[in-house]
Amino acid sequence: PTARFPDRLPMKLRGARIRAVQAEDHYLRIHTDQGSDLLLMRFSDALDELEGLEGAQTHRSWWVARDAVQAVSRGDGRATLTLDGGLTAPVSRRYSKALRDSGWY
Repeated sequence: PTARFPDRLPMKLRGARIRAVQAEDHYLRIHTDQGSDLLLMRFSDALDELEGLEGAQTHRSWWVARDAVQAVSRGDGRATLTLDGGLTAPVSRRYSKALRDSGWY
């Protein structure tokens, strides 16, 4: 299936590469290689629409594009992903095993 989520990007971010999607209250912060912006949408709906893009949920409020991950650091039994552009995304214990099993780190 083709991901429908990129079609929702605001005009100024159209065509940008999505690095991560972060839930903030009732909004989503879309992090791209051309900046970030807010979108009014439920995270669960965004996850459905991100199907087809190479990425995964890493935390209850984060989805990360696999090709954006530059480094992984570990501490306190948790991993943190460093994405290109310097953004860091948390990995919660709930998603850690699945990410490890699919070769993210």
